[in-house]
Amino acid sequence: MARSPEPPRYYAAAGYHRPSPFSSVAASCVVAALFILLAAGGAAAALFLLYRPQAPAIAVTAVQLPSFASRNGTVAFTFQQLASVRNPNRSPLAHYDSSLRVAYAGGEVGSMYIPAGQIDGGRTQYMATSFTVPAFAVTSSSAAAASSSPAQTITVPASGPSPAAVGAVALQQEQPQQQVAAPPVMEVDSLLVVKGKVTILRVFTHHVVAAKVCRIGVSPADGRVLGFRC
Repeated sequence: MARSPEPPRYYAAAGYHRPSPFSSVAASCVVAALFILLAAGGAAAALFLLYRPQAPAIAVTAVQLPSFASRNGTVAFTFQQLASVRNPNRSPLAHYDSSLRVAYAGGEVGSMYIPAGQIDGGRTQYMATSFTVPAFAVTSSSAAAASSSPAQTITVPASGPSPAAVGAVALQQEQPQQQVAAPPVMEVDSLLVVKGKVTILRVFTHHVVAAKVCRIGVSPADGRVLGFRC
């Protein structure tokens, strides 16, 4: 039986080895794995850009104080606020642990928690909140104004300027050119915080939070809302 010819001696001296089938298969697997990783990364980036979670958009539409009482340098009232919350995401927004807080002179005077709920993707939900703010002390100027009725005033709508500039101007009919000092304005702040989570493709969960601060000008004499700005 004839033997297979041996490789030339100069090949053996140079360390020549016949390529192994296993090494070629391993290289092909590595290339395929790299391609799969790149494709998965590109798909994940595209899904993130398409379903990127965003915080809800809050807009305060109305503020009222249906009941107002002042006595001995303190005021107490019922605070009502209507706001719209829009979910800009494609997936539903499950909100929870949301709250509305009212502050005066840098200190919180009342708050309430908003019941949990869900807002569908691209939808807007209106939140009407109402709670009683217990009596709290006000500044001397506001307390003095609350003890007497102010002169004829001019109020501004909700979309007007800052309540600090609302200071209504009273004009006497018998002296049109004479300007009377504007009555004081009591300013309170409201903070609406909406917290929730958005589940993308029923797999990935992302927590979102949004807040809206409004400054409200209130007449210390009768509790009329003179204007607000958010």
